[in-house]
Amino acid sequence: MENLLLDSLLVTVVGMTLLFIALAILYGLMYLMTAVLRDPAPAADESAAEPAAGDRTAVLQAAAIAVALTRAQQEALGAPPVEGEGGGSRWWLLHHIRRLTMQPTRS
Repeated sequence: MENLLLDSLLVTVVGMTLLFIALAILYGLMYLMTAVLRDPAPAADESAAEPAAGDRTAVLQAAAIAVALTRAQQEALGAPPVEGEGGGSRWWLLHHIRRLTMQPTRS
């Protein structure tokens, strides 16, 4: 009976050792893959970081036109108007009001 117990403990020790070795190898391979396949860092070009003032106004105008077109399409389709100050639906407004009025619990 003792021999069977020792054999099972030996198999358990060998299996656990192989498991942890395999996990260490897998972790090492994942670390190497992320180090090798990493995207190159973009060049630190200050002029490309911030758009010019003219570009910013063009972007804002394009956004305003897109919003106006979307609202016009919604009205043309007969969709109900979007309500609420945040531009969300009634459900969003209800959720927003509930979040604002909740009293934080302090311990």
